[in-house]
Amino acid sequence: MSKIKFLLFFLFVISLSYSQTKHATVMVNARAQKDKILVRWAINSPVEWQKANKKGYIITRSTVLRDGVVLSKPEKTLLTPKPLLPEPLDSWLDLVQKDNNAAIIAQSIYGDSFEVTAAKEGELSKIVNMADEINQRYTFALYAADMSFLAALKAGWGFVDENVKKNEVYAYQVSVFESPKVKESSYMIGLKDYSVLPAPTDFIAIPDDKKVLLSWDYETFKRIYTSYMVEKSSDGINFSPIATTPLVNLNDKDEHPSKTMYYIDTLSVNEKLYHYRLYGITSFGEKGELTKTITATGVSAVVTAARLVDYNIVNSNEVNLEWDYPKESEGFIQGYEINLADNDKGPYKVVSKIIPPSERKLNYKDNLFPSNYFTISVVGKNNQRLTSQSMLVQPVDSIPPAIPTGLEGVIDSLGVVRLKWKPNLEKDLRGYRILKANNPGEEFVDIYHQSYVGNSYQDSVSLKMTNSKVYYRLAAEDMRFNISGLSEILVLDKPDKIPPAAPIFKDYDNKDGKVKLKWIRSYSEDVVGYSLRRREKGQEKWIEIKQINDTIQEYTDDRVENKKIYQYAILAKDKSNLWSSLDHSTITVNVLNFTPAKIIGFLQGLPDRENKKIVFSWDYVKSKSKILGLSIYKNVKGTPPTLWRELNNDVFTLEDKNLKINQEYEYHFVPNLESDTPAKAETLTVIY
Repeated sequence: MSKIKFLLFFLFVISLSYSQTKHATVMVNARAQKDKILVRWAINSPVEWQKANKKGYIITRSTVLRDGVVLSKPEKTLLTPKPLLPEPLDSWLDLVQKDNNAAIIAQSIYGDSFEVTAAKEGELSKIVNMADEINQRYTFALYAADMSFLAALKAGWGFVDENVKKNEVYAYQVSVFESPKVKESSYMIGLKDYSVLPAPTDFIAIPDDKKVLLSWDYETFKRIYTSYMVEKSSDGINFSPIATTPLVNLNDKDEHPSKTMYYIDTLSVNEKLYHYRLYGITSFGEKGELTKTITATGVSAVVTAARLVDYNIVNSNEVNLEWDYPKESEGFIQGYEINLADNDKGPYKVVSKIIPPSERKLNYKDNLFPSNYFTISVVGKNNQRLTSQSMLVQPVDSIPPAIPTGLEGVIDSLGVVRLKWKPNLEKDLRGYRILKANNPGEEFVDIYHQSYVGNSYQDSVSLKMTNSKVYYRLAAEDMRFNISGLSEILVLDKPDKIPPAAPIFKDYDNKDGKVKLKWIRSYSEDVVGYSLRRREKGQEKWIEIKQINDTIQEYTDDRVENKKIYQYAILAKDKSNLWSSLDHSTITVNVLNFTPAKIIGFLQGLPDRENKKIVFSWDYVKSKSKILGLSIYKNVKGTPPTLWRELNNDVFTLEDKNLKINQEYEYHFVPNLESDTPAKAETLTVIY
């Protein structure tokens, strides 16, 4: 069902409150029945609403769908040949006698005055009072129309269309007669949109002393029902309304929307069973489905508190409690709850399940505090609780806490020590004793001098002292000053501030375009690795070319270029990530490589005796040096070669036709490079 406009009536009037700066609009709603369609509307402006009651409304119906097919040209029908106006006041008399909502509407339309509370005085006040009166007429009229569809029909704010067909869908358009300033609206609906009105959900009853709180889901049904009716029965058969008028929610607002609706039913007596059921009412006066019947009984309030009278300490974690409560009041309560806190002000925690009303003792077994404050709560049948004064229980404790575990720490480069450990679980824990020693055989000293609260601690050590390690232990202390045994010893290495001794190059070799380096390792014991670095002479930045472990003492660098001068540096790193100095760990190498570079990667010569020639083809490998061309030398085997051809770098095939039969020829292919790097010549022998 497509909705062009949707009308929200009185329960949402506040959210639709109209300011004169907004455009007045007719808000339309409709509801399909089995054989007819009900239409309701209202204007969102009190002033224009008052004018419209005198001008009347025009209703046009357009048939837009028939047998599931959209009509290319909607069929329009004027349902109100004359503007729809409120019926004359005399015709309201019978309905007013039966329906208070009809009386409200009649008074809002025809009444000489509409009472305004807190009336103001003065000329300006008269204008304000008139505006207040219009708003009150408007508000109460829309509310009453939501409560009575018959009264809305009589006021000209509703219409019943019985000339409808099941295979058609209509668009109902409502406008104010000769009022172009009031925007018209439409609502699309058909008989196929009929559905049974649902029963409200989450209908529950909460009993109390001579009253029952009823609640149900309001948010889900707020666009379906404008009011509700609760029915009550004492026998579960004969039900009657709980109120003379339907129940409405006046607390629903845009900024704080209501999710649940409540109603309190007052009872004359407790302990009597009552049955309740609920249904919703739409703005068309339709009653929805009934909910399932629920039952409730009033329960007496708790007026007498229990009183803790004695206790007996069994051990440090067990105590027996006793209390008093009038036996004649046991039938009005569910039982008791025991509450515990470590101080009189709390917070208190419930430490027992509900204890039966006839019980007067409890054996409590759990970890007790050094000081325990117990209270007892009487739990009424409506879950109301009445709590006693507290009683102090202090068990004797001679058992020390558990030995602390999980001690760990770290020392930073400034000598700051950060310790942490797993917290003890004793409830009576006072804190920890923190002990320290600078050498293995030295006596541990309490560095905090009292119990430390927490499970992390910050200390400091001197980095100038000769000891390379520092030692820590912990002991836990409870509120009775019982001290646990000492924890395992934590050994921490002090940070190393002295860099390792530098390694030294002892030899190098420059051969075949490679540089082979050899060095003497650092004599520092805490070295964990080396970094070999290189840069071209004249450059500022060193580039690491290899990370080396402590066992390797040589390296061959094959990623160098001919006739370039390189500088090499070798640095040692210790366990503290300190690096050795570069002052005596560098060497300079001039790379000279006279090994010819291989340029021709593919070469072949195929004799073609039929055509009396030799066909040559070749290709070049990828090279850093630019290839300018190719020189080819030729000779008969056993004779000196002579230059035969000079070719550009884009020629890759050649033929030789100057040949003699049964001769063995040698061809020498020499690449010509732009750089002065020597190129390797390739020789090819062909028998023709």
